[in-house]
Amino acid sequence: MKLFLTLFLGVFLLASCGDSNQSPAVEQSVNATDLYLTRCAGCHGTDGNLQLSGAKALSASTLKKEEVVSQIKMGKGNMPPFEGRLTEKEFDALADYVLTFRAK
Repeated sequence: MKLFLTLFLGVFLLASCGDSNQSPAVEQSVNATDLYLTRCAGCHGTDGNLQLSGAKALSASTLKKEEVVSQIKMGKGNMPPFEGRLTEKEFDALADYVLTFRAK
């Protein structure tokens, strides 16, 4: 049973990091919330504090925005890199959204 649960969780996590290679013909605004929920929430949680599979609590982050963008692009530890899968606008919007989880 533990093996089944572990395999199921692994498949779920991989699916939550899904890739969409569609690039819109017309420039569209970025919905950072949807982007976060589809690409990040599987490990970081909807509030940034799930810490699944080694994900860090985003509320405890002290990274600068440029460092957040870099980490999203390059990945770290179990976090996959998103370079080539997101646009610069998406990286920027996602970093801004991640920064909203910081403890005030």
